Parts: sequence; structure tokens; C-alpha cells
Amino acid sequence: MSTKKQTNGLEWISGKNVMTRNMADPDFRYHYEQRRMVHEIALAVRRMRKNAGMTQSQLARSIGVKQPMIARIERGTGSSRPSWSTLHRIGISLGMQLKLSFATGLAAEPTALVELDGRTPTVDVDEQPMRKAKARHAESASSSQI
Repeated sequence: MSTKKQTNGLEWISGKNVMTRNMADPDFRYHYEQRRMVHEIALAVRRMRKNAGMTQSQLARSIGVKQPMIARIERGTGSSRPSWSTLHRIGISLGMQLKLSFATGLAAEPTALVELDGRTPTVDVDEQPMRKAKARHAESASSSQI
């Protein structure tokens, strides 16, 4: 089956094929994995903190930093990764152990770079703003039809 499709003279290529081609470039792969690691760390820190029932301020105080630093880590929007030392202190404060693992070879498809209790951390559905807004809109639309 062809991966390219012609529509109105335009050629469409699947996102998976574009990603596969881009991941073959070592520079692209490095930057992609760095950005993905920051995102996965953000998800893991937020999940661990919430599971521990702590606020960002409480976590920040327990590791000796200010709350905005925890917010930046959890948003995953910083231009650099949190330091190993910071992540280690977060882990200790939340009763978790920070592990470093090396795996053989490069996977053709990206695999999880960060795990929380053996699983890749994910965004909770109820934490996604667009899904919340759509749910509220659908709820109000259905109640107005009654």
C-alpha cells in the first residue's frame, strides 16, 4: 500500500512516515528525545506529587527550592532538563527512588524514556483543558435541549 496520497494535486505523507524519516537523522533524534524526556519527567513529577497529596509549594519547601521551579518542571516547558540532583531530591521527598537505566540499541520507534513504577506516565484525561472544555460544552448543549 502506498504511503503517499494525491488529493487535488497535493501529495500527503503519513505522520508516521515523516517521523520515521526524521528519526533517522541523529541530530533530529537527539533533540526530539531531549524534548520528550523533559515532557515525560514533567508528567512523572506531577503524578508523583499528586499521588503523595502534596501541593507544589509543599514539594518545593521539602526540597529547598521555590514553588515556581516545581511549576516549571511540571509544565515541562523549560529549555533544559531538571538536574539529576533536583530529581533525586524530588524522589526522596516523595518516597520514590530515582533510577538510571541503559538499554541496548536504538529503537526504530520511540520508547518511553521515563517510567513511573514500570509504566510510562500519562496525562490524566480530566487534567486536559480542551477535553474539559468540550465536556462542559457537550453537557450544556444536552441540558439546553431538554
